[in-house]
Amino acid sequence: LGQVQTLAPDGPAVRRFISAASHVHDLRQALVALTSASSAEDHSVARQLRTYAVVAYGRTYGSNIRPDLSALIDMSTADLALTARLKAVRNKYAAHSENGMTVTSPILDLQKELDETITVQEVHDITVDSPVPLTFINDFELMLHRLVDQLTAALQLLKDDIRSQLTSEQVTEAFTNPQRLQFTTAPVAEWEPTGRRPAYPSSRLSPVHLDLGGEESVQASIAR
Repeated sequence: LGQVQTLAPDGPAVRRFISAASHVHDLRQALVALTSASSAEDHSVARQLRTYAVVAYGRTYGSNIRPDLSALIDMSTADLALTARLKAVRNKYAAHSENGMTVTSPILDLQKELDETITVQEVHDITVDSPVPLTFINDFELMLHRLVDQLTAALQLLKDDIRSQLTSEQVTEAFTNPQRLQFTTAPVAEWEPTGRRPAYPSSRLSPVHLDLGGEESVQASIAR
């Protein structure tokens, strides 16, 4: 008798589950950002949080590591259309400044002198940064709730796949020699943002780069 918690043995079902679960994480991060934006007193902070929500949702598409979100659940025509617009906001505004939501113009301060000559006193700029419309954000938030529900339901089926594909020998080995998730610290000097995400199961040994004495922390979320 007894219970043991261990990482699952590697396999196709486990890899699919990891992809789906990581998508749920991104969707929930986007929802947290939108909820925080709604309660933010500073309009600039709220705008940045909503922009981040768009970026977090954009991570669920175009990855070299995992399948697109739409490959894991059946999305409605309306949600696919909204997703296409969110991708445009992400690509043309949040990640790159290309569309008309951010426009910069040069401004001259001119002065006419007593002798009728006109001189340039100052050259500066005015940048107009338009917010993402709240009606669009509201539709986005409602869609996120729908997608989380859909993907959570899909995760239950993937969990069943894992149970059905594990052999009794694998289960016995996992119980006898459990594999734990390990966090190992590494010097920040070794941090490189272009490093590719390691595949499971070697990912359980991924180093965490932290500044000694800093205030940053590692965030871990558990979903059941």
